[in-house]
Amino acid sequence: MDMNGRRRIRPVAPGRGRRVAGAALGWAVLGLAGGVVGAPSAGAAPPAVPTVEVVGNPVFVGDYETGDFGQWGICQTATINSDCAGFGGDRTMRIVTDDVRQGRYAAQFDLAPGDVPDFGGGERAEVRSDAEGAVVKEGDERWYQWSMKFPADFQDPTGVWFIVMQWHAGDGSPPLAINISNEGTVDIGGDGLKGEPRPTIGPVRRGEWVDYTLHVKFSRSSEDGFVEAWENESQTVPRTARASMTSDSNYLKQGIYRDTGPATSVRIDGLRVTAPGVALP
Repeated sequence: MDMNGRRRIRPVAPGRGRRVAGAALGWAVLGLAGGVVGAPSAGAAPPAVPTVEVVGNPVFVGDYETGDFGQWGICQTATINSDCAGFGGDRTMRIVTDDVRQGRYAAQFDLAPGDVPDFGGGERAEVRSDAEGAVVKEGDERWYQWSMKFPADFQDPTGVWFIVMQWHAGDGSPPLAINISNEGTVDIGGDGLKGEPRPTIGPVRRGEWVDYTLHVKFSRSSEDGFVEAWENESQTVPRTARASMTSDSNYLKQGIYRDTGPATSVRIDGLRVTAPGVALP
């Protein structure tokens, strides 16, 4: 903690991963599980991860360091729509070890044309959490930190929407989301609210791991709510007044959700959710 009581998260030594405060809650790195793709080379170590100072305590971790998708609640793709517990992956989403941003594992989400689940709604390969630390309500303040890597041949979306993270309301389109635009930018969006600002965090940096930090005050009102964001260690979106809710609560989703497009993929790693003013048990 610094003198103002703010929690500082520092880069870690290569190969050790980020130490997770609150390991007593079950967030410690676990052993190898089934379904993991690839293997690290002998002596290879992931790079240290640049970080942005955040305030508070961790309330949810979805960094795939269990070696499967079990940190999340529901896996939703064209092949599965059920509990993520023990699910190591298939052609639509898989755990990888050959190219990660932190720790030992990352997730790769793979989407092919026509990959629409039985319940419809668009093509998707996503994980969802309704855990207490992943759900937000009016007035909640949260910091989200995660990393993404798009393939070198990633094509700019051509459809109406392409979402890689969403805070979903009770029904309808998400009021807050991380969108990939048709111009190849990573934007703060959400079609569930019309007329709200859609600031750009940065371009899609093909073939590179990029670290993102998003700070949100959740509210139905733009007078109370705000967003701000960082790309790597640079703040690219200043604090911006914005509503982010249309119902009593939002749950969290991560992966790919779009209307249509060619075969594509994205790797995601290291999600941490931090909450100011929330004490660990």
